[in-house]
Amino acid sequence: MTRQHQKRDERPVDPFKSLGNETRLEILRALYEHRQTAAVTGDRLPYSTLRERVGVGDKGNFNYHLRQLREQFVEEGSEGYRLTFAGFEIAKVIDIDAWRSHEERGPVPVGDVGEGDGAADTGTSSANTETPGETLDASMTAVYEDSIVKINRGETPLFAHAVRPVGAADREMSDLLDVASTLWRHTIEQILEGICPYCHTTVERELTIGPDGPWEYSFSAKCPECGPLGGSHVGTVLLRHPAVVSFYWDHDIDLRNRRFWEFSFIDDEAVTVLDAEPLELQIVLELDGDQLAVTIDDDAHVVDTKRSSSPV
Repeated sequence: MTRQHQKRDERPVDPFKSLGNETRLEILRALYEHRQTAAVTGDRLPYSTLRERVGVGDKGNFNYHLRQLREQFVEEGSEGYRLTFAGFEIAKVIDIDAWRSHEERGPVPVGDVGEGDGAADTGTSSANTETPGETLDASMTAVYEDSIVKINRGETPLFAHAVRPVGAADREMSDLLDVASTLWRHTIEQILEGICPYCHTTVERELTIGPDGPWEYSFSAKCPECGPLGGSHVGTVLLRHPAVVSFYWDHDIDLRNRRFWEFSFIDDEAVTVLDAEPLELQIVLELDGDQLAVTIDDDAHVVDTKRSSSPV
């Protein structure tokens, strides 16, 4: 028996059985709505107020359903009731407004450097130099559908991240792309720290070379609880490394002001294989005659950086 199967056998038969009732869902909704004004009214809802908002006249019936939620989803205190962390997570998922229906948007072109900080970014050689206002790849487009922002190159999906409709409703597509880029950075950062972005358990990741997926050089992650988490191009690993951040900062480029897919080092042409066993890759960045060589091991860790300046 595998560790994952053993864990499943140890779990309750149905941890969500207590949610299979409309009254209990209404209790969660009432406490969730109260939480939105908790800073003003206090984070606990008195028993009488809670029962009134749920709309159950039979006190015994209401108490029965409330007991089914206590401890796991609802916490009781001297001043009333509030959602536990698990209760808040469940209430957020079932919140109708959070997953409202929405119109699809796009496709729209992406990759305009002029929308960033206005500074040029280069990849592995001067031949890849972009100047402000140029489009990195005219075939790259973005769409928002099924609550997901997707970045495609032609018909090939490159990046995707969920953005709840309630968060997308009041944003223009350009702003939505900024949101998706930020969320994706945070997701990748958690994975690189060995944290599952969904359940927070320890994840395993590896560097791979192969034609599967949109990239030849990529890393993927797997959670023992959630299963495969996907991954990204290996160049994404550089976005958070202090040597890379400072290299760009010294050339008046703030990585935070660019959507990550605009950087030319997030591309297969920027990658060199240093060693096949164990796998070791290198990406060389070049700006204004300065170079930074970044070496990445088979666990998607940056293991070496070397900065140099080209002779005048």
